[in-house]
Amino acid sequence: MSTLHVSVLNAFKSRAWSYREVPNTKVIEASFEAYHGKIPLHVQSFAEAHIVAVVSQASINVPPTHKHRAAELLMRANKELNLGNFEMEWDSGTVMFRMSNVFASHRYDENIIANLVHNAIAEMDRMTPYLGVLCQTSKAMLPLLDLPALLKRADLLPVVPEVENIVP
Repeated sequence: MSTLHVSVLNAFKSRAWSYREVPNTKVIEASFEAYHGKIPLHVQSFAEAHIVAVVSQASINVPPTHKHRAAELLMRANKELNLGNFEMEWDSGTVMFRMSNVFASHRYDENIIANLVHNAIAEMDRMTPYLGVLCQTSKAMLPLLDLPALLKRADLLPVVPEVENIVP
């Protein structure tokens, strides 16, 4: 087993995150409870390239009638991202968020791996209500759905708790 994959496993173990190893691969799978539901996650190690790829998946599959508008929604969301990207598997309508990191040789930071996981879950949780609105829009009304306005709807996002300033 590669030291990179061991670092991925240790990142999960040290945080007491439940996961399942996929036999004969350098892949672990997990599900995380988020604000808008359970988010499946896939983490793969590529030891030779020193890469960890994290993929979260939406709980909503886009119906064939809505794929073009969903692709536009994801493209508009991607434009605002600094790291990672949304994508859709066209045939199934599965929406994913993918994020990767290239590590220096044998310098695998478990905190970076955990942050990749956190970010993949947070981004998919943020996208879930937007996908829900889009998928619940009737086929007839779909051309009238204002996607830029939809992405600005803060009422669909969880309230972020305020952090108190702590002075040492």
